[in-house]
Amino acid sequence: MSFSENKKALMQDFTEGRIVRQIVHFSTPILFGNLLMSAYGIINMIWVGRLLGHKAVAAVSASLPIIMLMPAFLIGLGMATNVLIAQAFGRRDTALLKKILANSFFTSVLFCLVISAVALLLRHRFLDWVNAPPEIREMALSYLTIIMAALIFQFFVNWMAGVLRGMGDAVTVLKLFAMLTAFNIVLVPLCIRGVGPLPPGGVAGAAWGSSLAAVATGAVGYAYLLRFNPYINLRSWDYKADWGIIRQVFAIGVPASLQMMVVSVAGVFILTLVNRYGTNVTAAFGIGMQIDMLASIPFISIGMAATTIAGQNLGAQKFDRVYATLRASVFFGLAIALICTLALFLFPKPIGAVFLKESADSAAVLEVVKNYYRWMAFIFPCFAVIFAIQGVLRSAGDTLALLVLSFIAMFVIRIPLAYALAGPAGFAEDGIWMAMVSSSALAVGLNWLYYRKGPWRKRKVFGGQSPPAKSAAE
Repeated sequence: MSFSENKKALMQDFTEGRIVRQIVHFSTPILFGNLLMSAYGIINMIWVGRLLGHKAVAAVSASLPIIMLMPAFLIGLGMATNVLIAQAFGRRDTALLKKILANSFFTSVLFCLVISAVALLLRHRFLDWVNAPPEIREMALSYLTIIMAALIFQFFVNWMAGVLRGMGDAVTVLKLFAMLTAFNIVLVPLCIRGVGPLPPGGVAGAAWGSSLAAVATGAVGYAYLLRFNPYINLRSWDYKADWGIIRQVFAIGVPASLQMMVVSVAGVFILTLVNRYGTNVTAAFGIGMQIDMLASIPFISIGMAATTIAGQNLGAQKFDRVYATLRASVFFGLAIALICTLALFLFPKPIGAVFLKESADSAAVLEVVKNYYRWMAFIFPCFAVIFAIQGVLRSAGDTLALLVLSFIAMFVIRIPLAYALAGPAGFAEDGIWMAMVSSSALAVGLNWLYYRKGPWRKRKVFGGQSPPAKSAAE
């Protein structure tokens, strides 16, 4: 298949055409895909809560920190695959693309199996670490065991999504995530309640339903892709081990994973500080974090789009288009950030009230939510710039710099500043919100400075090889 035929497979060549239009069109299906994946987890919890009750919800919740932590390295390796695929696709180097597909896939599969084995061997210890209450421990253990044993199937779906995004196909990724969510909606309640000869599974049934949804999505999705995307066909790959590619998968993927862990651990420190100020503040912070995570999805999606678009142009050595990608991403993100900032600054109570039923206690919590967004409403323009810059830097494979920048922003600036403003300075919980906004504003400056002065432009993912000459068919 020549690169001129990519439209048949919904793949897009971003090395030509209008950057602004490409950012908007490519990030939109990514945004809806991310919303679906957010809904995926929420729907699971709703089924568990409605059909099994609060103890079952507590059991699943006790397992979630482990379930989110263990696959973090796989997410990083998926990001690395996305970067390598995008650059190879931009170079129009089919031979290199087939090498990357084979080497990244089997490296990630082996790593996934190791993670599953470690999680299964240490599952009792992990539940001790999170202090799972005795009355829900067996339910949490069964849920964790099944999810970790079936991790390979969830990995395969996410791996296909990363490969497709690297090739500029976000529409098929959206279809995959829609399929995964649909299977989940159907299979989870069936496995919880039981159907026909299948006995009720309880909390373990919820894990079986999610795992079977991933199996079905992987099988149906792969069969569907074979019709439209010949690059995804395992039989067409180049299976010769390429240690340079394997090294790049880990060199890009491991720092990306550690960056996510740095942000997560910093969040634990902030939550610990928040908890000092009582249940109303903790509840308001929880509501704020839920709203913030939802409002951040557009900026995350734009950053993911920037990674692919800039990556293809770096592969083609079209640096002017890389710079244009950042400008378009920043301006598009800032336009969305303005809406988020205005909405949450002007209407924090009505938005926060969605999460609460009316009561005197709820009114007190909403007052804290109002104070929270007096500061935090202004964090979204920072997100717009940071995610855009990091998307472009990630496209060059410079994830180690992103890890360092995140560590500085979180552990050198945010956490010490939060403790200082909340405690000695006497601002209490408002000091925490002030520190979060201030550290994000400083992070904008750090990321921009590195983008302007850093060596990311000189980084050679493929060892300085020139892109292959275009054939007449292309």
